Amino acid sequence: MQNGYSLRNVGRDTATLTDEEIRYIETKIVEAVRPQLIGRRIMPVTTLPHAGFTSMRGYKATDMSPANLSLYGTGKNIDSVKLTAFDIPVPVISKDFQIMWRDLIASRGGGLPIDTINIQNAARQVAEEEDACILVGETTLYKRLGLEGLATATGRNESNGGDWSAGPEAEIAAAIQLLVADGHAGPYAIILPPVLWGELYALISNTAVTHMEVVQKMCSKGVFVSTQLTAADDAADSVLVIDASAGNFELVIGKDIDTFLQQDKDMNIDGKVYEVAAPRILQPTAICEINTLT
Repeated sequence: MQNGYSLRNVGRDTATLTDEEIRYIETKIVEAVRPQLIGRRIMPVTTLPHAGFTSMRGYKATDMSPANLSLYGTGKNIDSVKLTAFDIPVPVISKDFQIMWRDLIASRGGGLPIDTINIQNAARQVAEEEDACILVGETTLYKRLGLEGLATATGRNESNGGDWSAGPEAEIAAAIQLLVADGHAGPYAIILPPVLWGELYALISNTAVTHMEVVQKMCSKGVFVSTQLTAADDAADSVLVIDASAGNFELVIGKDIDTFLQQDKDMNIDGKVYEVAAPRILQPTAICEINTLT
């Protein structure tokens, strides 16, 4: 016991954070990351047995040949789905922060909560990078171990866009048409960068209906905005329309967002917000990127 506080080890025997302080930090981290995690709203989560997996196996499927048509059902037409295996890296996404020992003592002495501005910002950086991995993956500027996200998945549908403000409904309908042609009948979700999001609230010409109202009906699984969404060339001029059905893609997690804390030799608390996660695209044809929008 020290000054009436119950102590808990955080990496060495002489740890100084109390149970209550650790719970407070963890609560603030959850509050910081929850609004940021767009990718988890559109991807189901699969859990690995442990965080030691540095890679996982993925498979891309090729359809069987078409069915036979005959009067008596004669003739055999046997083949199988072709699965092409590939390995996906499973990275650690992390950001460090520090709690100064004098700030901790001042917090206790003044009866005030720990200043968590750096802790929450570190957590938000981790959440934003998770979304960048899910929505985009590796781009021209950001090397992410070769990860493919929704906007960079090999084999995804692509639709050349035009003037988004002139009528996003037509652009989205064209994307859905490509998805349907590949057997993806929805329900659909759409993800947009902020620069294109605001235009959905404009009224459709000669009506009292906004573009957003129509788009929400076309994409019933959700209309999402993300600051992390870019094209492979890092330009914020693409929109993703996806078939949000189960089995198309998933977020694989080896370790969900957590915190590591330990006291350093200068008596300060070193902290790290981290997770082990990667997107796995199972059906790239369930994605349509509307690109080069203006």
